[in-house]
Amino acid sequence: MTTTTGNHVIFIHPDGTSPATFAFARFVDRGPDGRLNYDKMAEARVYLGHMEDQLTGTSNGGAVTHATGVKVYSESFGFEVVRDANGKPVVGADGRLVETDLVAASGKKQTIMQEAVAANKATALINSGVIAEPGTGAFVAKVGQRDVPDGAAGFARFPRAQFAEITRQVVESGVDVILGGGLVNYLPVGTTPPPEAAAFATSAAQLDAISTDPSQRPSINLIERAKHLGYTVVYTEEQLHAAVANPNVLKVLGIFANEDTFNDNVRTATGNLTGVEENLIATGTPNFVPSAPTVGEMLKAAQIILERNPKFQNGSFMVVEEEGTDNFGNINNAAGMLEATLRADEAIGAALKFVEKYPNTLVIKASDSEAGGLQVREPLAAGNVGTINANPTNVTGQPGPFPNPMDGQTGRGTQTFTSAPAANGLVSNFGIGWVGTPDFAGNIVVKAHGLNASRLPVTIDNTDIYKAMYETLFGVTLTPRVADQPKPPAATKTSGNVIFIHPDGHSPALFAAARFTSQGPDGRLNWDNMTNTGVYLGHLTDQLTGSSDGSGVVHAMGVKVFQDSYGLNEDGSRVTSFSEKVGTTILEEARDRGKAVVLINSGRMSEPGSGAFAAEVDNRSNNNEIIRQIVMESGAQVIMGGGERWMLPTGVAGRFGGPLNQTGARTDGLNLIEEAQKLGYRVIYTKEELATIQAGEKILGVFGWEDTYNSITEELLASRGLKAYGQPGNLNPPDVGDMLEGALRAVKDAPNGFFIVLEEEGTDNFPNANNASGTIEAALRADKAIGIAQNFIRNVDPNTLLITAADSEAGGLQVWQPTPFAPGFPDTPLSTTPTLNANPTNVASANANNPLDGVNGRLAPWTGFRSQDSFDGAMGNFGIGWVGTPDFPGNTIAKTYGMNANLLPSTLDNTEIYKIMYKTLFGVLGDPTAIRGTAGNDVLRGTANGDTFIAGGGDDIIEAGEGDNRIYIGVGNSTITAGNGNDVVSTDDGNHTIRTNGGDDRISTGRGNSKIDAGKGNDIISVLGGNTVINAGEGRDVINAGNGNDTIRGEDGDDVILAGNGNNSVNGGNGNDRMIAGSGNDDLRGGAGDDFINAGEGANTLKGGDGNDTLLAGAGDDIIFGGLGDDTINAGTGTNTINAGSGNNVIISRGIDDITVSRDGMNRFDLIAGPGIATIRGFTADDRIRLGSGLTFDALTISRSGRDTLLTVTATGDLLAVLKGVQPSTITRETFA
Repeated sequence: MTTTTGNHVIFIHPDGTSPATFAFARFVDRGPDGRLNYDKMAEARVYLGHMEDQLTGTSNGGAVTHATGVKVYSESFGFEVVRDANGKPVVGADGRLVETDLVAASGKKQTIMQEAVAANKATALINSGVIAEPGTGAFVAKVGQRDVPDGAAGFARFPRAQFAEITRQVVESGVDVILGGGLVNYLPVGTTPPPEAAAFATSAAQLDAISTDPSQRPSINLIERAKHLGYTVVYTEEQLHAAVANPNVLKVLGIFANEDTFNDNVRTATGNLTGVEENLIATGTPNFVPSAPTVGEMLKAAQIILERNPKFQNGSFMVVEEEGTDNFGNINNAAGMLEATLRADEAIGAALKFVEKYPNTLVIKASDSEAGGLQVREPLAAGNVGTINANPTNVTGQPGPFPNPMDGQTGRGTQTFTSAPAANGLVSNFGIGWVGTPDFAGNIVVKAHGLNASRLPVTIDNTDIYKAMYETLFGVTLTPRVADQPKPPAATKTSGNVIFIHPDGHSPALFAAARFTSQGPDGRLNWDNMTNTGVYLGHLTDQLTGSSDGSGVVHAMGVKVFQDSYGLNEDGSRVTSFSEKVGTTILEEARDRGKAVVLINSGRMSEPGSGAFAAEVDNRSNNNEIIRQIVMESGAQVIMGGGERWMLPTGVAGRFGGPLNQTGARTDGLNLIEEAQKLGYRVIYTKEELATIQAGEKILGVFGWEDTYNSITEELLASRGLKAYGQPGNLNPPDVGDMLEGALRAVKDAPNGFFIVLEEEGTDNFPNANNASGTIEAALRADKAIGIAQNFIRNVDPNTLLITAADSEAGGLQVWQPTPFAPGFPDTPLSTTPTLNANPTNVASANANNPLDGVNGRLAPWTGFRSQDSFDGAMGNFGIGWVGTPDFPGNTIAKTYGMNANLLPSTLDNTEIYKIMYKTLFGVLGDPTAIRGTAGNDVLRGTANGDTFIAGGGDDIIEAGEGDNRIYIGVGNSTITAGNGNDVVSTDDGNHTIRTNGGDDRISTGRGNSKIDAGKGNDIISVLGGNTVINAGEGRDVINAGNGNDTIRGEDGDDVILAGNGNNSVNGGNGNDRMIAGSGNDDLRGGAGDDFINAGEGANTLKGGDGNDTLLAGAGDDIIFGGLGDDTINAGTGTNTINAGSGNNVIISRGIDDITVSRDGMNRFDLIAGPGIATIRGFTADDRIRLGSGLTFDALTISRSGRDTLLTVTATGDLLAVLKGVQPSTITRETFA
């Protein structure tokens, strides 16, 4: 470590890059668990790069802003345009814009580099492109409209194209080390190149073939000028190393290529070819000039040279641009982009090493726009990559999806890229997709490291780059263009509340679109005001891209799982959390430790972004079971979302099914609305009811039949007359902000704090449909929730962490404007849909045109989205482009605010979300007071005060004692005993013996043949599978026994017993029980009480016992006893024996049923025509028959057979029923209800 009087700044500008670009490089070079130098930078911020007159930063305008700290018009190269009283640029008599000198944010007419030179600091400019590239050139040069030659056309008509003049100014700038390309810009036409440049330049004709235009060729020899100014001139990596080795060399000019050191163009005898992969391969041209050093090597060399310069003690300023990341991105060359990104990362590594030596150094990395909109698409099978469907309409007769061609290793449609192995050995094949060839406002994240890095604004305007560098170099703090909000108040406790908001599928570009339309580019969303930012890495055990269900489990458990996990491992076993709690999510642990918990979703409640925190199933499509677990087992104080369809039994329309002509999806007969009410929930359905929530209430908010949104394409919405949010029956559902506001009222006073999980699923589902308007609306709804959470932290409880993250990026959205190279989108509709050229091969017939979305989708007439004004005025209209409909590992960002926000790393693995939340909820990471076992056979004893046991595997003996215990057991055959108290027991697979005595216990086990005795209390028992013996004891118990041959006794209390598939023996005991079994030969007994028994398939025996029971049986030969009471018996198909017993019973017959009823009741027989025949014994004149299948009394033939009456369908001759001992004359029209 060395100190100097002055500070140092290294600005690294890998232009055109995004987190997705670096993800691509990470996957190939390090694997998903590896870390690039980029990842190691200490701070991350989202970057906003708009110009005075457009949303997307240009290379020249963005560089001028970085160099001066002020906004400029998009074609500025160091000058400001003069504007009239209406803010419009003034055009001179010569037809050119009138410009004036630019004043930097420091108040001087100098760039920051020019001020550094004037302050006698050591300086360097480094570029992989020509040195006149604006990423370096704009720091020391300025050219304007008056510098453009008369008659200039094409690119040459822009000030930034005046490479010769820019190069001259660079040479004369006084910068100590200048390294880059562009030999053609140093030498006049006809000049023979120096012999030292023979590695790439051999003749004047070669240079003249590139250009003889005065904008490119100077009138004097700038190499000789440089030598005269004291520069040692070098042309190759070898020569640069020799200059470094010479201690007398203090000034170096490196010129390492005729043009750029990368080959985004190929000069041939017949003309210029674009440097797409296909042309590079065909001509044998590498991505970069072989003799040239990388920008990393250039930076290392510059550092050594500057360190020995006496000016170094005054501080140093180095500007490094890797322009290949922009230019390769702009031609959609994935292989070139990969190499350029890794070269940029090498430079970042050199800068980080410099900080280790000189800690008074700020390293800051930023681009000004995103080139191409790159995304990684995986998993793919080995072989050639194909296409990605983009921007479908899904309307018959309208255009289908655009087949967006992917890049492989050697170009479009070629062999997949392959990742380096992950920590678990995962190797994944993938392709690269693009939105198109332009620059986009995009997904730009600034990274910073070293001195003052933590002082960056929470969201960075492009002007803030200059201000951070200026403060570090000169010790002067400048006023920001947009000031940060005051920081939230400091926490006063060591543990607190957590609000996890999961706007799934989002990216910086998605929120940028929302910002532009609602606030304008100088406005700030609530998301922008989050104080800490990290780039999120979301791979799972089996793929690079996070899935909604697998990632939901990672957030909930803190460990990697496979992509289709919903709480279970790929082998079917239960997931053990990072805190070593088998089968226990962070929400469940918070609940078990006395915190109020809340689940909120704009989609169905089973959406894994929230549902995976409270349910454990083998398939995410099992909405019925997921929602049942959430409602009946989660213990959440507040549950809100859509999904009424999966809460209701078939035949019940509920609140929202009627307008859709649909009924519930549940075949088990459970009505979860009623079950919730029995558990003490108040059920609400509207925004108005939501506003009535009071503190302490238990709330089940049901706001949609399925989702609260309609996540289909804009075109399909229009064809169905639907809006993005709201469905028939609830056209104005509450948004997630409304839901959060209501939930906070309910739980804000919870004595032990709370944990809230909220998902806005519309930010995933709309971009998966490539529906831009719906996506923007979803983002604004999510942002409203973020703002409500922030207000709670600021004004109610500072001991609260707000954390946001997606798990992947949906659709690959990008914002695009055609300016400045073409007119902007008008306010009036276009007659044709604008498109972007995507992944060209330089063969016209192979070009692909990617359609943009406007406010109404991709169809003409097409109208762009309108941006709100910036501080400088109107910002025009824009379109939305997509890579395609899938999820991508992409540009995923996590943000934090409030308590422990600083725990968020600048680059974080998806498992870190859990850890940050856990430490906030409980004060420490892990359970340091737990009584721990080993992997062997342990005997663990607790106290009478309630303990936590983490036993590990083995055949353990746990004696927990009194109190509220939490017991977590690994694989093995353990014996667990707990005294009175509200105990939690959660085990992995094994044959366990569990006895918990009294209390409201929660017992969950893995697969195995366990014995459970829960004792008295309102218990919740869940078994993953096996032949289990369960005695739940007295109380209102919920038992889910899983598949297996189970023996279950509920005893007294209103129990819900789910026996699963298998040959089960279930006795509900007294009480109003609900017993549900799957396929198997079950023996189900209800006892006293009004029982509901659904036996499912199989040869079952059902006994309702006393009470008004409902007995259902599926296909199979069943024996059914109704017992005393007014029973409803639905026998299903099969050969069934039914004894309805006494009472006024309803028997539904569709099989071959032998039915006996008591003569002292008034029974009703519902006869369904089909293959079955009902034989009814005990029929009296008080009984009634209801006909199904559309039959009427007149369709029957009533005849006599011996002492019996036959009911026959006249038209078919099918026998419907035999009424034993009944005379036909007693059967009249009145007999049929």
